Amino acid sequence: MQARLTKLKRLAALYGVVERMHSVELQRTAAAVHEVEQAVAMQQSVARSARFDSREALMTGDRLSWSLAKTQRETAEWRQERLEQIRLERQELSDVAKEQYAASRVKSEQMKSVVDGVTVRAEAEQGRRMQAATDDRFLSRRLWVGARHEARKSSR
Repeated sequence: MQARLTKLKRLAALYGVVERMHSVELQRTAAAVHEVEQAVAMQQSVARSARFDSREALMTGDRLSWSLAKTQRETAEWRQERLEQIRLERQELSDVAKEQYAASRVKSEQMKSVVDGVTVRAEAEQGRRMQAATDDRFLSRRLWVGARHEARKSSR
């Protein structure tokens, strides 16, 4: 039973390592999504700033500044669209990693439960063996004392 328990504990440790590996992968993919979200926010800010610059240039009649602001806004919007596509791709990868982690966590918890059950049974079995050995010693001593007492009686 102990050999089986040792093997199960090794297997449970392996499941734990796989769970940690999936956890790290989930963190990595979530960080990648967050990074792209920050880049999208930055491009939104650039586009907003370019719109303000464009309005200001229109009010002052500066055609060159207006043209530059318009180009900056269009470029920022184009980058924002591309970054949004990247965010969607990374979000899908993050969702897959989340599912893998959840499945890995469930398997790891199931394995821990199996190990705990086997450990309890092994401890109970060991307790029964110890009690049986103690009972055997007690009965052997009782028989020995009884036989000795009988031997003394018969020798009298």
